[in-house]
Amino acid sequence: MDNKVLSGLLNPIRMRMMQIVLKNQTATTKMFADDLPHVPPASLYRHINRLVADGILEVCGENRIRGTIEKVYRLRHNPFQEMEDIGTSGHKEEHDNLFYTFAMTLLSDFNNYTSTEGYDLQKDKVGFRSFPLYLNDEECLEFIDALKVLLQNVTSNGPENGRSLRKFSFTIMPTEETERSEES
Repeated sequence: MDNKVLSGLLNPIRMRMMQIVLKNQTATTKMFADDLPHVPPASLYRHINRLVADGILEVCGENRIRGTIEKVYRLRHNPFQEMEDIGTSGHKEEHDNLFYTFAMTLLSDFNNYTSTEGYDLQKDKVGFRSFPLYLNDEECLEFIDALKVLLQNVTSNGPENGRSLRKFSFTIMPTEETERSEES
């Protein structure tokens, strides 16, 4: 997968747009705008154009609405499936590129956040932390499945009821134990 495509997908607004298309099979600019009212129209069009230019979305139809043409978009291919395919059958270089892009996107998002005037980690509920967990394979799968259920409960939320767009990211991987806590 092209790193440009991957970094574009890790953008929270484009990720939300992809979820809209995945949920509805197709989407229009109005559907995106209704689901992302905090995104200015010019920015929304830039995000759509980026997804089209990167070959992720394509125009699959047009609706005539009072003399104007409304484009209907669908996935050209599912980049989330491509990412999963790389994870299962890719090579070390592809895995490294995938994770590097993920990590750099997190760093960029955090830098953008801390560049806003008056940012407040506590007020904005910003958190980051590593939790060392001792899990066997079965426990690890149970943990991931429980996390998926929690995420599924909130991924279809829209911006109503005072909600703001937040990005939740995590990694889980085996690691070498370099130092045990004194509590162990």
